[in-house]
Amino acid sequence: MSIKAENRSHFGVPIFESLIPTSPRELEDIKNQLLRLRDSDKEGISRSNQRGWHSDDNLHQSDSPVLQWLTEQVFQIGCQMIRHAERLPSESPVYLSSLWANINDFGAWNAPHAHLPCEWSGCVYIDVNETPQERNNGIAPGDIMFFDPIPVGAPYRPAATVNYTPKNGTMFLFPGYLLHMVAPHYDEKPRISVAFNFRLGENIQQVAR
Repeated sequence: MSIKAENRSHFGVPIFESLIPTSPRELEDIKNQLLRLRDSDKEGISRSNQRGWHSDDNLHQSDSPVLQWLTEQVFQIGCQMIRHAERLPSESPVYLSSLWANINDFGAWNAPHAHLPCEWSGCVYIDVNETPQERNNGIAPGDIMFFDPIPVGAPYRPAATVNYTPKNGTMFLFPGYLLHMVAPHYDEKPRISVAFNFRLGENIQQVAR
């Protein structure tokens, strides 16, 4: 599987962006499956989500065909980018350790957080507003925001944050230590994404007993 990815390096930290090979119909099927999951478990779980819905983090083990397909795309693309970034051989073990859905209705957001001890983390956008009209200091509702891990601020460093307005089918991958958040979402239509974590097999073997 050959992929094209862009390294949007910020603060000296790699932030990879790629498109998963999908169609609007496939994204619609995934969206509907995730909405059905929320209907069956309205409480969800609490992590960084503020007023939003967070599924269990084991969707990579789902028996749903559409989620199995999405899991395989995330795994294949993620492994290639991680091995490239870490300069690992092609046979080096990389594990997709968790995958979950985030559904943010009007006013919901995700507080600043990181994903340690996982080495790499990321997200895929399933159904988002790609062209929000409102912006505040360059930040649009629903933007993903990354924080400089050395936030000394001007004049010693550039801006302490960088933000992106996501597009459907886009996948971001970044180190698990990188602090990030999701700006409040103000559309009536839910903002739907899937997030995930990867572990490096060599690191797990070193600490396992």
